[in-house]
Amino acid sequence: MAFGFLARRRGPLPYRETTAEEFGTHVARTFTVTEPRPDTLVLSGRCPRCAAAIDIPVVSGVFRGGGPWFGRRRQGAPDGAAAEPRVELMMCTCDEDHPDRPEGRYGCGAYWSVRVPEAPR
Repeated sequence: MAFGFLARRRGPLPYRETTAEEFGTHVARTFTVTEPRPDTLVLSGRCPRCAAAIDIPVVSGVFRGGGPWFGRRRQGAPDGAAAEPRVELMMCTCDEDHPDRPEGRYGCGAYWSVRVPEAPR
C-alpha cells in the first residue's frame, strides 16, 4: 500500500474514515516523540494517508476537578516489573482541505492504533 505522501495524486484527497494496519506501522516507524512537559508526549510526523504534518498530544493521566481522582497521577509499574505497552487510538488531525469532510470534523478521516513509546530521556 502506498502512503499518501508516496502516492501521486491530483487535487486534495477526499475525507474518508478508514484505517489500515500499515498506518500504525508507519507512525511507529517515522513519528518523533517529544515531552514538552511531564506526563505529556507529542508524537509528530506525517499522516500515513494524506501526508499532512500533524502533532498528536498524548497525556498519561486525566482528572476531573473535584472528583475522587483529583490530584491523583497514574502510577507506573512497581520497581523491577515490566510496564505494559501502552496502545493509543489516534487519528489524523490536519487542517488540510479534504472534500466531503462533515461539518465540525477535521483531518482526512484516517485513524490507527500505535504503541506509545517511552518519553525521550
